[in-house]
Amino acid sequence: MIEKSKVYNQGFSLVIPAYNEENAIESTVNKCYEVLSSIEGLKFEIIVVDDGSKDKTSERVPTDKCHLISHPKNYGYGQSLYRGIQNAQYPYIGIIDADNTYDANDFKRMIPLMEVYDMVIGSRKLTNQSQTVSLMRKTLKALIYFFSEHYSQDPNSGIRVFKKSLVDYGGHLFSKRFSFSTSLTFFAALNYQFIEYIPIEYGDRTGVSKVRHLRDSIRTFILILTMAIIYRPLKCFSCLTILFISAIIGLFTVKHKINSNSFNAYVQLLGIATLNTAMSFLAFIMGKSYVDQIAIPSKRK
Repeated sequence: MIEKSKVYNQGFSLVIPAYNEENAIESTVNKCYEVLSSIEGLKFEIIVVDDGSKDKTSERVPTDKCHLISHPKNYGYGQSLYRGIQNAQYPYIGIIDADNTYDANDFKRMIPLMEVYDMVIGSRKLTNQSQTVSLMRKTLKALIYFFSEHYSQDPNSGIRVFKKSLVDYGGHLFSKRFSFSTSLTFFAALNYQFIEYIPIEYGDRTGVSKVRHLRDSIRTFILILTMAIIYRPLKCFSCLTILFISAIIGLFTVKHKINSNSFNAYVQLLGIATLNTAMSFLAFIMGKSYVDQIAIPSKRK
């Protein structure tokens, strides 16, 4: 049995991003407040970030139980989480969506585990998914495993508890849209943090989903590649080399079907494309390092 974790003494900040959630935000905050208040000895705060909602979300936030941060316009799910975490006063962070899909009672199981782990994630059992979405999730898990050697049961789960220092160190790399959760999981895995998963129930949301699976999946895959180039450049260059060699072998297998001039042109184009890609990798890494050095420091407001 795990004893009460240091989260109890050092404090816990729960961040709830909300965009057009007028029908769910009040019940979500009330439930979270009730659950956290019932955990004896826990110092906590709840931060709601209204991401430029066009409905009555801000009006329905029970501000007697939480701090409200309002964006002047919609910046994105990830930016809302990032802003809330920046403004958190405690070193341990929890996040939960505002649409009633997650049960706040799961925090009672997650918080004590922070005595042992750097992040605890609620792992959903998703059954009603299309084949396309299911394939995208499997591909995402495979990429995360390939680059970090960490098998993530649910990399983009919207309920989790983690150390604020993870975002302090890597937040500038995270997606400011729906891939923020995946960014956090991947960053922690790349940096050999201890991650635990607990099974949770996942309910029907209140209101309309803002997720666009194809668009957001493409952005997520680009994000994974971006972070992999920074933290696992050797693997990225190795993959590029393997693709180049495979393409050369493929060209030689069909060499007898094309004339020599066309064959030489294809080889040259392939070489130029590979070199350009490699140079792009290097330029990205150098550019990212420069941007990190001159980035404007965040300020608590």
